[in-house]
Amino acid sequence: MKKIMGYRNIGLVFGLIGLLVLAAIITPSMFSVNAVISMLRNNAVYVFLAVGMMVVLVTGGIDLSIGATLALAGVVCTSLMSSHGEIPTVVWVLLSLVIGILCGAFNGFVVGYLKVVPMIATLGTMYIYRGLAFLLSGGNWWFPHQISQSYQAWASKRILGIPAILWISAIVFIIAAWFLNYRTSGRRIYAIGTNVESAKVAGIKEARVRFLAFVISGALAGLAGMLFTSNYASCTYSIGDGYELQAVAICILGGVSITGGRGTVDGVLIGWLMMSVITQFISLLPGLSVWQKALQGAIIIIAVFINIAMARSSEKRFLKERGALL
Repeated sequence: MKKIMGYRNIGLVFGLIGLLVLAAIITPSMFSVNAVISMLRNNAVYVFLAVGMMVVLVTGGIDLSIGATLALAGVVCTSLMSSHGEIPTVVWVLLSLVIGILCGAFNGFVVGYLKVVPMIATLGTMYIYRGLAFLLSGGNWWFPHQISQSYQAWASKRILGIPAILWISAIVFIIAAWFLNYRTSGRRIYAIGTNVESAKVAGIKEARVRFLAFVISGALAGLAGMLFTSNYASCTYSIGDGYELQAVAICILGGVSITGGRGTVDGVLIGWLMMSVITQFISLLPGLSVWQKALQGAIIIIAVFINIAMARSSEKRFLKERGALL
């Protein structure tokens, strides 16, 4: 019990459990197996965006261009696939990653090496990438009959009864947790977000770390673009509009600090589950669906206050323990 209560995200776990109990009492129909799988599948794209956003937020930055990167990768992959259906789908997966990496690398260069404020830099590239998506699409839509079955299978094919996109999401969570917790490059991301000057003294290259963070965010957003079009079997230049804010909301719910230095992959996982349940729960309540965005915003503000309170409590406890040692 002591180990359980000492878990750093135990508050988030209790919050998720409370939310599940409330939803189960009011709308029990949303907890059938098919309903749960459908709910998670519909929100799976946010996994990639939220994990990438978390990496950037931990450095003290923000990436507002991930929704536009998603759209650009989705448009390029879908348009090429619709006219070259004989090419294996894995090629489009790799292409989406390359597009995302290039977009993220440009963001990382502007922020890391040109020292432009992340919010301003990625706000600009958001419009650039969205404009490119519009130009390349010509304003056209792609519908299910134009998208091959093998392309759709990357998201919809069931493995042990679970859609492939959820398996890919799980793999992303595992790789991200391993990278951030056990790789030197991952630990440097936390070092930059915690204290830039101390990190520099320790020999960590700030520009290089920020560049890497944006590349990771871009790569995951690009992959999300391909999987979005695969999951919904449709595409247009406007997909992913506003998704960057949803990714930030999931990170905040998951305990990620918007000032940098704090955040965990398991926390983002819990935040994603909470947001998925909240969205589904509200949509099933008569008369409350029109208030969905407002209620989500209120929950996010509450989560921010809780995160601030927990951070202050942790800091006081640390200072108290240090004082006792002295």
